[in-house]
Parts: sequence; structure tokens; C-alpha cells
Amino acid sequence: MAPGDVTHRTLDDEVPASADANGGSHADDASPERYRPLPTGTHGLDPELVKSDQRERLRAAMIELIAQKGYPSVRIIDLTKLAHVSQPTFYTLFADKENLFLSTYDQIAQRTGHTILRAYNCAGSQDERLRVAMRAFTDLADAEPDAMSLFMLGAFGAGPCALERRRRTLDALEASILASRDRTPAMGATDLTVKVILGGIREVAAARLREGRQSQLAELVDDLADWASSYPRRPPSGMGAPPMTREDPSPGGLPASERARRAEGRLPSGRSDLPRQFIVKSQRERIVDATAAIVAEKGLAGLTIPEIARRANVSNQTFYSIYASKREAFLGAQKVGMHQALQITAEVYEAHAGDWPLAVAAGLRALIDYLASEPAHAHLSLVDTFAASPEAIETRNSTMHAFAAYMQPGYEIAAREQRPVPAIAAEAVAGGVWQVLHHYIENDCIAQLPQAAPQLAYMALTPFLGPDSAAAAAAAGARG
Repeated sequence: MAPGDVTHRTLDDEVPASADANGGSHADDASPERYRPLPTGTHGLDPELVKSDQRERLRAAMIELIAQKGYPSVRIIDLTKLAHVSQPTFYTLFADKENLFLSTYDQIAQRTGHTILRAYNCAGSQDERLRVAMRAFTDLADAEPDAMSLFMLGAFGAGPCALERRRRTLDALEASILASRDRTPAMGATDLTVKVILGGIREVAAARLREGRQSQLAELVDDLADWASSYPRRPPSGMGAPPMTREDPSPGGLPASERARRAEGRLPSGRSDLPRQFIVKSQRERIVDATAAIVAEKGLAGLTIPEIARRANVSNQTFYSIYASKREAFLGAQKVGMHQALQITAEVYEAHAGDWPLAVAAGLRALIDYLASEPAHAHLSLVDTFAASPEAIETRNSTMHAFAAYMQPGYEIAAREQRPVPAIAAEAVAGGVWQVLHHYIENDCIAQLPQAAPQLAYMALTPFLGPDSAAAAAAAGARG
């Protein structure tokens, strides 16, 4: 037994002595067919076939239990009981729970990628191939919603290895589609078109999967394909982003922003004649900044209340008077960061309210500049949410939906010009832009993100204005 599972084992958890030759138990004869063990006794089956069957049952159990109660609550005993595999057998197949999770994720990713690419590489035009690939994916999502949710969202609390695996898998799928789509890519510039399109499709699909509405995805295939087809094969001249170069992270993690540095030690310790609400506000800000800095340096696993209190120059008692737990501190830091980002974006957008294309381009540039100036908060709010909690994802999504709301006037402009725009465009645009922001931040390229602002503004506006007008507005927004 792995050391981490000792605390979960009780006498009631023991596997009955009547376990079969596959490591399974006869206690639950009503198990679903997918968990049915191979024949017991002297069956003459290849031992590798038996092991393969056991692995498949454990992977299926992992998917089902994560969907039911989340990764942190899944125990080895839960997995072995559902899969009809004994605990000793489990440890001959997988090193621990994380090893099983990564194996499960890899299998889902391989199956999904194979299904999508096989459909995408069929004969036909670019538009036809995209529709066929999306239908293949929606069929898979409708048939296996839990597995597809795991593929796109990962699992809360699964740790940095799971996040890294998710990143590599999605990047590999994107690279395969990009290679198939454009065999002669432009040199010296980064074309974010495929990344935005796949990101928009992913966000639209993930939202339906989270809410149990995966059956609606088939109805959205044509709308999503029409949205994707609104982008030309390459962005117009001047809209390319510089090549991405991964930055070496500093030894102390992401650098603190100027605002965060000013906040450190903002108030003297001890008694003070300052108003109570002013003191609490300062303490809360320092806790929020400390939380973001620690997560940036050490990840979620390194976030502890004593460390937060030490960095924020507050006592543990003061911390608990503001936040009930480190989870609440994380959510608080995320909400503060997202609120500030949305407020800055809204202010710039409203300043150009009479010119909607310029307002979108300038607002997006302001959002990107804010994220680049607050790297720790940006990483916490857009990247670390996928390992935090469902509440963190909801906060992220609320901000993304608020951004999508700024795209609504584009439908009126398109209607006046008799330009058909699919109803899903605003949601897909917001999702695609958000995925690009996530990509730059996750890959330690946040300092280069402002240089991608013109192309992102162009991508946001093209479905509503057409490529030429969108490029002109994006250029004007970059100058502004």
C-alpha cells in the first residue's frame, strides 16, 4: 500500500478473501458490464491480457468517480471496489492514484485526438473537414461526457503533473491540426488563428459539458463552423504576433507587480489610530497579494496559511478573521484579480463607447496590459484555476462571459451591413481569446502578450466586421 493511502484504510475497506483470479471481488454482482472481471479459476488467458483488462476497469472507475465526487475525494479503496480489483493488484499495475489518473488522461487524449484528426483529414474543403471533425467530437462528447470533461477541464486538485499533461496534450492536438491545415506557415510571425478557433470550440463545448448539456453540442456544429470560417487562412499584413519565446522563470517565481510591492508592509504593525476598515482593507490586500505570489512560486500544493500570514505580515488569527481557509484566500485573490481586470477593461471600453470596434480593441489591449503588469495574479486567475476548485472555474467563466457581453453590439453592426453572424460568435470569440491569454501565461510568455494584442483584437472583431475592417480597428486600438 502507498503511504498516502494508510489513513483511508479501515477494517471495512478490506478486500474479501473470495477475490477472484483477476483481483476482483464477488461482493457486487450488479456491477455494470464494463467492470465485469474476466473468468476466474484456471482460464489459460495470457497474463498480459488479464492485466490489460484490470487496467481498463480501473481507468473507467477513475473517470466515473472523478465525475461523482472530484479527484481529491477518490481513494484507492473506492477505485478497487468499483473496478473489482484488489488493492495488492492495483499496486502491481499503478504506482499510486496520480499514476492511474495520468494513464487515464493519456488514454482519453489519445482516443480523442485520433477521432478528431481522422475525421479532419478526410477529403473535402477546409470548411467541410472542420464540420466533419466537430461532428466526430460532439458525438464523442455525447457518448462519453465524463471522459470528455476530464479531457478538456482536467481534474481539480490533481496537481501540477496533471496540468502539465493537459497543456502538452492540447498543444499537441493543436499542432497536428495546424500542420494539416496549413502546410506552408508564414515565417517570422505567430498566427493565432487556429489557437483562437480551437480555444473557442473548447470553451463552448466545456460549458455544455459542465452543465450536463452535451446533447446540445450537435446543434452548434454548423454555427461553430460558420464562425470559424469567418477567418481567412492567414491574418492580414501587420496582424501577426512575434514568435513566442519561453522566458526563464526567475528563481523566486514570477516578479511581483509594482502595486504589490507598494502593498507590502503598507501599514506598521502594532497599535494604530487608523480607522478599522482601513486596516482590514490593507490586511486583505496583503493576504491577496501574498496568496498570488506563493501560488506563482510554489503552486497550489505550497500554499499554506502560515506562509500566507508571514508574507502578508499578519498573524494567523488575523488571517482567519478575514478568510476561513486557504481555499477561500485563493478564491478571494482570484476574484480581486478578475474584478480589477474587468474594471480596467470596462473603463477603457466606455471611453470609446461611440466607436465600438475601437472600444473592443482598446479594451482588450488594456486587459492584456493589466495581466502583463500583474503576472502572479494573472497566473492564479487564468491558469491555476484548473487545479483549484469548481468555484474558481465559475469565477473565471463569469469574467469571460462579461467580456463576451462587450461583443454584443457587433451583431447590430453586422446586421446593418447584412453580414450573417452565427449566434455563438460572441461566446466563441471570448473563449478563443481567453485560451490564448491562458497559453501565453502558462508558457511563461506573459511579457510578450502585449505584442499579440493587435492580432487578438483582429480575431475578436473579424466575425462582425470582416477581416479588413477588423484589422484597421485592431491597428487603431494598438496605437491608442
